[in-house]
Amino acid sequence: MAREVVEVITPSTLEDLPDGTTRKAMLGTERTKLTGVEDNAAADQTGLEMQTSIVALADADRVLVGSVPLTGEKKIYGIHRNAAGNLELDAESIAV
Repeated sequence: MAREVVEVITPSTLEDLPDGTTRKAMLGTERTKLTGVEDNAAADQTGLEMQTSIVALADADRVLVGSVPLTGEKKIYGIHRNAAGNLELDAESIAV
């Protein structure tokens, strides 16, 4: 029976190991990307869950405007102060 000589290469770091069928390497950059993801985050949040999250933000961090126009009204998408300090609305040009 002939013996086969196998060269063993020791990687310098675990990140140099190739992915196997059951083991998948997570690189440092991938781990860093996941650091800011909240626990139990989901892509399938309901509108109510998102609204609750937005309402919970501090006033300075909440920069969205919600608008539910009635028939014949225009949807508002922004509010700002003009040079005189008065509030102005940015709205759709066509009423709903």
